Amino acid sequence: MIIEIAGIVFSISSDQPMQLIRLEESYRDFLCNKEPEVAIHARFNGLPQISLQNEDKVFDSESLWSLFQINGQNVFVLRRPATGIYRIAVFDTDFKRGEVYSRVLGPEEMSDSLLSNPLAYPLSEVLMMCLLARGRGLLVHSCGIDDGGRGYLFAGNSTNGKSTMAGLWRDKATILNDDRIVLRQREGRFWMYGTPWHGDYTGVSPRGVPLEKVFFLRHAKANIASRKEASSASSMLLTRCFPTLWEKEGMSFTLDFCAQLLADVPCYELGFVPDRKVVDFVRCVE
Repeated sequence: MIIEIAGIVFSISSDQPMQLIRLEESYRDFLCNKEPEVAIHARFNGLPQISLQNEDKVFDSESLWSLFQINGQNVFVLRRPATGIYRIAVFDTDFKRGEVYSRVLGPEEMSDSLLSNPLAYPLSEVLMMCLLARGRGLLVHSCGIDDGGRGYLFAGNSTNGKSTMAGLWRDKATILNDDRIVLRQREGRFWMYGTPWHGDYTGVSPRGVPLEKVFFLRHAKANIASRKEASSASSMLLTRCFPTLWEKEGMSFTLDFCAQLLADVPCYELGFVPDRKVVDFVRCVE
C-alpha cells in the first residue's frame, strides 16, 4: 500500500494480508504508485520487549502518546486511558524506516474482522510532524481552500470555525481539509496541501495549491478582515501549528520557516459570520 501526502510518499507493508487492514475512507484519494520515501512495516503479533525508562523519554503528550529515544532509535508509545499501551512504533533517526507493532486483539475488539490502520491517529500526524521538521515544512491546525488555484489558509484552534468555513465553501471551491493542512516550499513559493486527517467536514483532497493568503479565524457579528504584520502574526501561527517542541533543530527550522512564510504571504485576522457571504468577502480582501 503506497500513500502520498503533501509530496511525501509512504509505503505500508505488513505481516498480515493487506486486504485485512482497514484503511479509512479519507485515505482513498491519497493512494498512488510512486517510489516511497518512507517505508513502514506493520506487525500485528504483539508488542516488542522494549525497556521504557523515564530517562529515555523526550516528550510526553500526557494523554495519547510518548516519544522515547533508545539506542539511536525513535520509539513512539501509544496508549489508551482504559487499556494502556496498544501500539509501539520504532523508527530510525530520520523517521524514514519504521516498524509498527500492535497489541494482539481479541475477536470482540476487531472491527468487521479487520485490523486497524497502523497509521491511525495519533501516529500518522506525529510521524508527519517529525518528517516535516527535518527541512520539509509544517503541519497547521487549519482549513485549506483551493479557489481556482488561489490558496486560502484559514488557521484556527478548536471551535474557531474551521469546519464551518469548509462547509460554507462547499460547491464554491475545492476543500483540501478542514482541520490539518501541510505547508511546504516549492519553486520559490509556499504551497499548502490537503491531508487525510479531517475534522467534522469529511471532504478532503490530496491536491496542492500555492498559498495566497493566511486568515486567522474568529467568530464575529460582521465579516471583517484586518491585516497582521509579521511580528504579530508570528505568535498566531505558532499557536496553530504542530512543531516538534522537544528538539532544538526542528524548532529552529520551524521558526525560520514561519518567519519566511509570514514575510512572503499576506496574513489577516478574519472575523466572520457563518453564512455564504463570507466567500465573496474573502475573495475581495486585499
